[in-house]
Amino acid sequence: MTGPAPHDFGLVPEHGDSFELFIETTAEGRCRLVSQEQTERGPRRSDLAEVPADLWRQIGVRVARELAQGMQERERKGTRAPGFKTGPNRLSPMIGRELAVLLWTLQEEGAAAQLEAILHGWRELAREERWWLYAKAGAPGQRMGIGWRRALFHALSEAVETRAAALPAEKKSPAPLDCSNPSRRPRRTERGQTSRPRPTNPSLAVARRRTTVATTATPS
Repeated sequence: MTGPAPHDFGLVPEHGDSFELFIETTAEGRCRLVSQEQTERGPRRSDLAEVPADLWRQIGVRVARELAQGMQERERKGTRAPGFKTGPNRLSPMIGRELAVLLWTLQEEGAAAQLEAILHGWRELAREERWWLYAKAGAPGQRMGIGWRRALFHALSEAVETRAAALPAEKKSPAPLDCSNPSRRPRRTERGQTSRPRPTNPSLAVARRRTTVATTATPS
């Protein structure tokens, strides 16, 4: 007996690499992210992250909105903003990597108490920063509680003032807006008004510095 057909969050390649987010709604349910990589021997599936469904219900709508706002037109399916549904949701590799960074952070000890701070810190990251952090936190040897995974929790759960204070004191001229980069273009608000581009999250700089020490605890 086959399960429900997967729901596509935007455009997802039919025969390429992809991610799947399984959302359960029961009281003891889980929300699980899986990657599917195409290899010469066929698809290879890997469990990446898992969080309680109750935790996901608190942030799921806002996470979907954040991911949809960063998508380019060629990533969308139709004119409506994509959303998540109960059951399996297929994601493109770009979207899946962004989501993995958030879910890895939410798996860490103490994350439930810092839920809103972590969500805020993740939303402040540009897409390129999330992809870069995915490559670091998803590297061989990285796991919950140590290395880049734990550094992500510390970086994203800190107060905004603390993250800003950790930056070097040297003054720099504001970088010009790069209109060729979609993640740096002015974002559309829910009412259709153009908002100012968000600055790069200073937590990324904190994460890079902290993982210099944190990753020494990672086994080779």
